[in-house]
Amino acid sequence: MLKLGLTYAAIFFSLFVFCAGKNTRRVTGIEEGLALVQANVSTFPEGADKSLPQVKKFSQEDITLLAWSKDFGRGHVVLFEVKSTTNLSGLSLFIDAKEYKLIAGENCVFALFANPPKSPLKKNTVEVRRSGKNILTADVPVYPFKYPVAKSKLDVTLSSNATKPLSEEIKKFIAESWKKKQAAFVSAQKNYFSTTLRYPRDEHKITSPFHIKRVYERYKIVKGKKKPLKGRVSYHGGTDLKGLTGSPIFAVADGIVNLAEHLYYEGNITLIDHGYGVMTGYMHQSEILVKKGERVKAGQLIGKTGATGNVTGPHLHILLLVHGVQVDALSLLALPIRPAK
Repeated sequence: MLKLGLTYAAIFFSLFVFCAGKNTRRVTGIEEGLALVQANVSTFPEGADKSLPQVKKFSQEDITLLAWSKDFGRGHVVLFEVKSTTNLSGLSLFIDAKEYKLIAGENCVFALFANPPKSPLKKNTVEVRRSGKNILTADVPVYPFKYPVAKSKLDVTLSSNATKPLSEEIKKFIAESWKKKQAAFVSAQKNYFSTTLRYPRDEHKITSPFHIKRVYERYKIVKGKKKPLKGRVSYHGGTDLKGLTGSPIFAVADGIVNLAEHLYYEGNITLIDHGYGVMTGYMHQSEILVKKGERVKAGQLIGKTGATGNVTGPHLHILLLVHGVQVDALSLLALPIRPAK
């Protein structure tokens, strides 16, 4: 078992939490989780966020609920761990009255959850039940997160230049691409996560952050000049990471490849299912190095950065879906996911 150095011990003792029905007190019993996060982030490239997660702890009767998150911001992932001093049988987890499947973990059961970036909620009401009876209720905060706004319009040829109507062949390809994505966005009812999480690139430079508000230019070419049309406003559904064509792309977590092929807007895309509603996607690759149905490990080379699909230049667009909610993929990397061995 990894031990905390003095720096991380200091961070640990400075963390506070509201416990259910009790006064604010220091968080205890989280050393192993913090050590696991530290072990993972130590492998990330220079410049990447290596901060430890925030933790909130709630206790009632024999149950302890730990909530872990980068910052509990909208559009960021939350890990809920449920522990018991007696037994874990018959437990269920409800978040805002909706049940979420619990996964067997190391001396706990857990689930991943996320609020949409535009969520109006200021808190999530979390219930732990045993055999249908409520045994713990906790309010977990949802903090507003101010997402950036792009300063300039984007000229992306596939969607900006309206000079020529799309051919029937391209329309057919777009429709086929959409169907393939819908079929791939189906997560298995089993866990593929291990304790290891890895950064998706070997360098860190965000060229377009998650949920940035962007305006796509629209125009027609008339007599060799651009004739402006009304632009299209869009919120970025992933995070763009710098990478020259051919730069390596790594799986952020263990999983099964659900999709690995060329689509119209996404270009060469790999979609990895991590189980129970959690999926990551890697878009615009110059080369795909895995196949559909293949089992992959965190940190495995799965492709190479490129400029295929609807892009302005070579980069990796990485996306994360948690129960169908698009959230910041990099927020996953701050969590101590500990499935049972």
